[in-house]
Amino acid sequence: MPERGNNPSVRKINLPLILDTAFAAVCAFLVFFTAIRYYTKNVYIALGFAVCALALFGALCFLYISRKQNKRLLLSRNERKKKLLALHLSLISDGEAEKLVSQISHEGEEAFYRFEMAALDEDDVAAIIKRKCDRQKTLYCCKISPEAELLAEDFGIKTVKIDGIYDGLEEKNLLPEKFAYEKNDKISLAKRIRARFTRKLCAPLFWSGAALLAMSYFTFFPVYYIISGGILLILSAVALVIN
Repeated sequence: MPERGNNPSVRKINLPLILDTAFAAVCAFLVFFTAIRYYTKNVYIALGFAVCALALFGALCFLYISRKQNKRLLLSRNERKKKLLALHLSLISDGEAEKLVSQISHEGEEAFYRFEMAALDEDDVAAIIKRKCDRQKTLYCCKISPEAELLAEDFGIKTVKIDGIYDGLEEKNLLPEKFAYEKNDKISLAKRIRARFTRKLCAPLFWSGAALLAMSYFTFFPVYYIISGGILLILSAVALVIN
């Protein structure tokens, strides 16, 4: 089932992937160009190897980071959907929630449905314990406290939380096409960029930039160090100011 609200023809700009890949590629270029130029004294040979290093390390970095991002994105989307499902079950009527979740319940069990955003406590479980029945008792809920879950286990009550409910509905293709009160949480490009600049970046950016500027006094190619160091110092200031 396609992602709701997504247009497959529109590709979002993956700024972190682009920046990280570019950073790794540029670092490889500078290292190879400086080292080979120093030993061969030939600018063209150094430039050729540096360009190859830029392409190779850039491609490897792109593949590695994009694979990690895809895994994290998949986990993040699933967690978001689980939260939306929990909210959905908590906000719709009890009859609608029971009708939806009962489609994944098993024959021969006595199902109890309690969908609330707050974790169920021991009193909620005690109410189920009081119910007399010969079949396996199963409690379907969004969340349950550790103490309540332990109490349920002591009395042979099976608990199915939002993770199990989500997996069961997804397996049978029963997830709602539209979650109740689903909000549009698109993040603008400016906010994404700003989120990357935390105060924790200030110190490493500053010292890296200062070190590059200091090294410009002892290298045959000071302009590269001056430009790179200056950019890092500017980014350090930006990270400090916007946070």
